[in-house]
Amino acid sequence: MPLEELKVSLQGLKTSLPKHLQKVDLKHLQLGGDYANKYFQGAVVFSYPLTRLGNGKAFFKVVLQESENSYSRTDTINVLLFGKLAEDCEKVVHQGDTMVIAGFILAKSASEDGRHCCQLEMLDEAGSSIFICPKSPCTTAASETVAISVAPKYTYTPLNHLKGGTVVNLYGVVKFFKPPYISKGTDYCLVVTIVDQSDTKLICTLFNANRDALPKIYKNGDVVRFHRIKVQEFSGQIQGITSNGFAALTFDGTVGAPVIPRTTSKSFTFTDEDKKTVEDLRIWVARNFANCAPAANLSSIQPQMFFDLTCQLVGKAKADESSYLLKVWDGTRCPLPSWKLLIKEDDLEGDGVLINQLKNLTVDVTVYDNHVQMAKSLK
Repeated sequence: MPLEELKVSLQGLKTSLPKHLQKVDLKHLQLGGDYANKYFQGAVVFSYPLTRLGNGKAFFKVVLQESENSYSRTDTINVLLFGKLAEDCEKVVHQGDTMVIAGFILAKSASEDGRHCCQLEMLDEAGSSIFICPKSPCTTAASETVAISVAPKYTYTPLNHLKGGTVVNLYGVVKFFKPPYISKGTDYCLVVTIVDQSDTKLICTLFNANRDALPKIYKNGDVVRFHRIKVQEFSGQIQGITSNGFAALTFDGTVGAPVIPRTTSKSFTFTDEDKKTVEDLRIWVARNFANCAPAANLSSIQPQMFFDLTCQLVGKAKADESSYLLKVWDGTRCPLPSWKLLIKEDDLEGDGVLINQLKNLTVDVTVYDNHVQMAKSLK
């Protein structure tokens, strides 16, 4: 069967697999190789929502990490699943599970994300097989019990009390952020400016080799909790940078929204006192962030209006050396004349049928400067 859940320990996993399969490591994956009787094993570190391609076929993407103790982005690889196999896996795959991939197709990675240069593709008709070894519920329950019984008491420092040369815990509200980008080194960098009720501003520069491990900030007004962030003074200004053990939680800053943390940590503490802090900051945001851009649909926008738009990417193309075009829509029609960038049809990336079907509903968004690289990576 294409998908099978194995109720065994990691130690007993190998003996539960078909005898003819042999394990292959990331470093031995090369285009053109014969992997008919090979399998790759890794831990699920991230999975994306199930989507549908232009032809209606289901698509599911998983990121696997070969070594549990590795923090290198090159130690991870993208796995793309299609059809019924994608639908079945989406229902049972969770972060921390171990996946064994057999009967895969090795292809050049379509993403410039710093992961392995190849990707594993799994098709129903190709005879692919996936074995899932779920993360042990007993282990999880035990770790949660310990976390509750010995949960540490954290102290949080207001932004107006920060001093250079210290490592602190703090809460804040996102005033500005620059999405993760590749720094001059090998790490990804996220720049975020936060404020709190003291009306003090702190610029934080956060680094990590794994882009997915950086704080999940979606918009200005999000509430963040940073643990073990290092405070330093540079050119007379206090700044925050990542230190050993840095961890972050992010919350929707909207009053009344569920208090659900966005995090990449396997375990964390969150008490009723933390919940109250988040809700207090939400109220403060509602009163003091009145000038934040409102969310809007294309059908409701007006000239000279600044707004946040949640939309679907339909097509993309290079505009010139310093800009990039994104064709997007949100299911509504813009009532105003919309400027269109002159791009050859052959230069547009995306589903040609869908681009043509939605040509009267999409709008062109032109992206410049440091945002171009992010635009190129979008799918």
